[in-house]
Amino acid sequence: MLTPELMEQYHTEGYFIVDDAVEPGMLKPLLAASRRVKEKVRSGAVDLFTHWAKPGEPWAIRGLFAPEFEEPIFMEYLMSKRIMDYVEPFLGKELRLGGVLIFTNPHDADYGFGWHRDFGKEARDGTEEVELAVLNKPMGSIKWHLALVDDSCLQLVPGSNRRYRTPYERECLLNTRHADIPRQKAIRVKAGQTCFWSGSTIHRGVMKKDVERMTVVGSWSKHREGDAPQETDPRLRWMLAESVRGFLPEAMRPMYDRWRALQKEAA
Repeated sequence: MLTPELMEQYHTEGYFIVDDAVEPGMLKPLLAASRRVKEKVRSGAVDLFTHWAKPGEPWAIRGLFAPEFEEPIFMEYLMSKRIMDYVEPFLGKELRLGGVLIFTNPHDADYGFGWHRDFGKEARDGTEEVELAVLNKPMGSIKWHLALVDDSCLQLVPGSNRRYRTPYERECLLNTRHADIPRQKAIRVKAGQTCFWSGSTIHRGVMKKDVERMTVVGSWSKHREGDAPQETDPRLRWMLAESVRGFLPEAMRPMYDRWRALQKEAA
């Protein structure tokens, strides 16, 4: 269960790991579904939005709520009580649909994406004042990694979610993106464990071709009345298809409608 100590660790260190954020009986079905999804994408049978290391070699797979994948378990997982017991203390009960994607390993070569912060459209090379303003914004979303097999691919710099980057970290964020950073930590998550973590940390992913990675990345967003519509993230345009809403469980549709109402693009 979520404790004040874990919430404090999230805010000070940028992450925490727990054993109980997924029903034990859901692990094997989620792993089987994730492997089916990966095979469909690698074969070219389905591709709604995929991040490719190279053609035929995905490292992140989106679109899991779409009927093309025929895998409703991902929606069941996102709506599960065990997830909500961790999400709602951070964001409240008024939620806007987040998402689920799969992080996996390409098969023919090691792959990694370099150091960064998940700043979206915010300035990535701002002054200390600018960067601290971004880091100190009210929390609007939360995300996590559920390891379906043992995973140590995520690396982050604990506590970097609370402070301005050092000169060396700036160099790594902008130029030498695959260099090691002092105090970096590999987040070792055993199968069935979940790491909740802040995208404001300085972080990267490192994947090995001969080590299976099968990790579910989930997120929810806080719903605020009056939020301004924005251009649809190109990675999420598949969610605008009329077939998606009908495939969602009824309980998830209000959260989807809140997300949909804020999208400027209709195609």
